[in-house]
Amino acid sequence: MSNKVQKIAVIVSLVIAIGGSLTFLMTWRNIGFTQDFMTSWLSSFALCILCIAPIGGVIAFMVNRLVNMLFPSLSSMKQNIVFGLIMAVLMESIMAVVTTVNLHGFLALKDLIHFWIATFMAALPAGLAISVLMSLVIKPKLAAFWAKPA
Repeated sequence: MSNKVQKIAVIVSLVIAIGGSLTFLMTWRNIGFTQDFMTSWLSSFALCILCIAPIGGVIAFMVNRLVNMLFPSLSSMKQNIVFGLIMAVLMESIMAVVTTVNLHGFLALKDLIHFWIATFMAALPAGLAISVLMSLVIKPKLAAFWAKPA
């Protein structure tokens, strides 16, 4: 398998694992394990992938530059942790909006905010744990992997 294909496979695997698990939690929080759970979860997951995949890389690039600019004196590990925590909050916020709208439709602003907060908070502990794991273990390995010539 070529190096380029491997890089794409790694990114796709991470997006599926992280996005799938977080949208699973968000869908469960919104509707529980009902008869429609699988269909609802898969549609939320697909919509989140369609929303996040195109903008996730851009957001990550911008957040990484911002963290490096604002915290130049922090060690690389601490910068990675700050990066991971910010990314978790931003990406989960987007996923929570997409999941909420997918499951409940466009609601009055008060109801949308209520469901969004519940959805976001349900997945936040998992998202934060994933972000620390990504920051300390996976991101450094990915950086070395991506540095290999294609």
